[in-house]
Amino acid sequence: MAMVKWNPWREFEALNQGLDQWFNRDMSTPNGGNGRHVSWVPQMDVKETDDAYVIEADLPGMTIENIDVQVESNRLFISGERQEEQNSQNDRYTHFERTYGQFQRTFTLPEAVNVEAVEAKYINGVLTVSVPKSVEAQAKRIAVQSA
Repeated sequence: MAMVKWNPWREFEALNQGLDQWFNRDMSTPNGGNGRHVSWVPQMDVKETDDAYVIEADLPGMTIENIDVQVESNRLFISGERQEEQNSQNDRYTHFERTYGQFQRTFTLPEAVNVEAVEAKYINGVLTVSVPKSVEAQAKRIAVQSA
Protein backbone atom coordinates (compact mmCIF):
# COMPACT_ATOMS: atom_id res chain seq x y z
CA MET A 1 0.00 0.00 0.00
CA ALA A 2 1.46 3.32 -1.10
CA MET A 3 1.33 6.21 1.30
CA VAL A 4 0.50 9.59 -0.24
CA LYS A 5 2.01 12.54 1.52
CA TRP A 6 0.01 15.79 1.57
CA ASN A 7 1.78 18.60 -0.22
CA PRO A 8 0.23 22.05 0.36
CA TRP A 9 2.19 23.52 -2.57
CA ARG A 10 0.42 21.13 -4.95
CA GLU A 11 -2.91 22.56 -3.72
CA PHE A 12 -1.62 26.12 -4.22
CA GLU A 13 -0.45 25.36 -7.77
CA ALA A 14 -3.84 23.86 -8.66
CA LEU A 15 -5.54 27.01 -7.35
CA ASN A 16 -3.08 29.22 -9.21
CA GLN A 17 -3.74 27.39 -12.49
CA GLY A 18 -7.48 28.00 -12.06
CA LEU A 19 -6.83 31.70 -11.53
CA ASP A 20 -4.55 31.78 -14.59
CA GLN A 21 -7.43 30.64 -16.76
CA TRP A 22 -9.81 33.15 -15.22
CA PHE A 23 -7.46 36.08 -15.73
CA ASN A 24 -6.24 34.70 -19.09
CA ARG A 25 -2.59 35.19 -18.21
CA ASP A 26 0.24 33.32 -16.58
CA MET A 27 0.32 34.59 -13.01
CA SER A 28 3.25 32.40 -12.02
CA THR A 29 5.66 34.75 -13.79
CA PRO A 30 5.73 38.53 -13.34
CA ASN A 31 3.60 40.58 -15.72
CA GLY A 32 2.11 37.65 -17.59
CA GLY A 33 5.45 36.18 -18.61
CA ASN A 34 6.18 38.78 -21.29
CA GLY A 35 7.22 41.82 -19.30
CA ARG A 36 3.78 43.45 -19.47
CA HIS A 37 0.25 42.48 -18.44
CA VAL A 38 -1.79 41.25 -21.37
CA SER A 39 -5.19 41.88 -19.83
CA TRP A 40 -6.68 43.58 -16.82
CA VAL A 41 -9.89 43.89 -14.90
CA PRO A 42 -10.78 47.46 -13.95
CA GLN A 43 -12.54 47.95 -10.65
CA MET A 44 -16.21 48.85 -10.88
CA ASP A 45 -18.96 49.76 -8.45
CA VAL A 46 -22.66 49.15 -9.15
CA LYS A 47 -25.29 51.02 -7.19
CA GLU A 48 -29.04 51.40 -7.38
CA THR A 49 -30.75 54.75 -6.94
CA ASP A 50 -34.48 55.45 -6.92
CA ASP A 51 -34.53 56.03 -10.68
CA ALA A 52 -31.47 54.26 -12.14
CA TYR A 53 -28.70 51.71 -11.87
CA VAL A 54 -25.28 53.38 -11.92
CA ILE A 55 -21.98 51.71 -12.79
CA GLU A 56 -18.75 53.54 -11.99
CA ALA A 57 -15.53 52.19 -13.47
CA ASP A 58 -11.98 53.26 -12.65
CA LEU A 59 -10.28 53.65 -16.04
CA PRO A 60 -7.27 55.91 -15.37
CA GLY A 61 -5.04 56.84 -18.26
CA MET A 62 -7.58 55.96 -20.94
CA THR A 63 -9.08 58.13 -23.65
CA ILE A 64 -12.73 58.21 -24.70
CA GLU A 65 -11.75 56.72 -28.05
CA ASN A 66 -10.52 53.56 -26.29
CA ILE A 67 -13.74 52.99 -24.29
CA ASP A 68 -16.79 51.21 -25.70
CA VAL A 69 -20.21 50.97 -24.01
CA GLN A 70 -22.97 48.90 -25.63
CA VAL A 71 -26.39 47.63 -24.66
CA GLU A 72 -27.65 44.47 -26.34
CA SER A 73 -30.91 42.83 -25.24
CA ASN A 74 -30.66 42.83 -21.44
CA ARG A 75 -26.87 43.09 -21.24
CA LEU A 76 -24.55 46.04 -20.77
CA PHE A 77 -21.03 45.63 -22.19
CA ILE A 78 -18.17 47.88 -21.10
CA SER A 79 -14.91 47.24 -22.90
CA GLY A 80 -11.78 49.02 -23.93
CA GLU A 81 -8.04 49.00 -24.13
CA ARG A 82 -5.47 50.91 -22.14
CA GLN A 83 -2.44 51.59 -24.29
CA GLU A 84 1.04 51.06 -22.93
CA GLU A 85 3.20 54.15 -22.66
CA GLN A 86 6.11 54.34 -25.05
CA ASN A 87 9.38 54.09 -23.14
CA SER A 88 12.92 54.50 -24.32
CA GLN A 89 15.11 51.41 -24.53
CA ASN A 90 17.32 52.89 -21.81
CA ASP A 91 14.47 52.75 -19.26
CA ARG A 92 15.02 50.05 -16.65
CA TYR A 93 12.16 49.32 -14.29
CA THR A 94 12.84 48.27 -10.73
CA HIS A 95 9.13 47.77 -10.03
CA PHE A 96 6.18 47.45 -12.42
CA GLU A 97 2.54 47.27 -11.28
CA ARG A 98 0.38 49.17 -13.77
CA THR A 99 -1.52 47.01 -16.21
CA TYR A 100 -2.26 47.54 -19.88
CA GLY A 101 -4.25 45.78 -22.52
CA GLN A 102 -7.86 44.98 -23.26
CA PHE A 103 -10.75 44.39 -20.88
CA GLN A 104 -14.44 43.59 -21.12
CA ARG A 105 -17.07 43.53 -18.41
CA THR A 106 -20.66 42.38 -18.90
CA PHE A 107 -23.63 43.20 -16.68
CA THR A 108 -27.05 41.58 -16.95
CA LEU A 109 -29.70 44.28 -16.66
CA PRO A 110 -33.07 43.85 -14.98
CA GLU A 111 -36.09 43.78 -17.27
CA ALA A 112 -37.53 47.06 -16.00
CA VAL A 113 -34.94 49.47 -17.46
CA ASN A 114 -35.05 52.00 -20.27
CA VAL A 115 -32.17 50.93 -22.53
CA GLU A 116 -32.91 53.78 -24.94
CA ALA A 117 -31.91 56.35 -22.29
CA VAL A 118 -28.59 54.87 -21.11
CA GLU A 119 -25.93 57.56 -20.60
CA ALA A 120 -22.15 57.27 -20.24
CA LYS A 121 -19.78 59.99 -19.02
CA TYR A 122 -16.00 59.85 -18.61
CA ILE A 123 -14.54 62.43 -16.22
CA ASN A 124 -11.12 62.37 -14.51
CA GLY A 125 -10.49 58.69 -15.23
CA VAL A 126 -13.88 57.47 -14.03
CA LEU A 127 -16.52 56.13 -16.42
CA THR A 128 -20.08 56.54 -15.10
CA VAL A 129 -22.83 54.64 -16.89
CA SER A 130 -26.40 55.40 -15.86
CA VAL A 131 -29.14 52.93 -16.80
CA PRO A 132 -32.53 54.52 -16.01
CA LYS A 133 -35.30 52.39 -14.59
CA SER A 134 -38.55 52.31 -16.51
CA VAL A 135 -41.32 54.47 -15.08
CA GLU A 136 -43.15 51.37 -13.83
CA ALA A 137 -40.10 50.18 -11.86
CA GLN A 138 -39.38 53.48 -10.11
CA ALA A 139 -40.39 53.74 -6.49
CA LYS A 140 -43.42 55.88 -5.95
CA ARG A 141 -43.90 57.70 -2.67
CA ILE A 142 -47.40 57.51 -1.27
CA ALA A 143 -48.48 60.40 0.92
CA VAL A 144 -49.90 59.28 4.25
CA GLN A 145 -52.91 61.27 5.37
CA SER A 146 -54.17 61.69 8.86
CA ALA A 147 -57.68 60.60 9.72
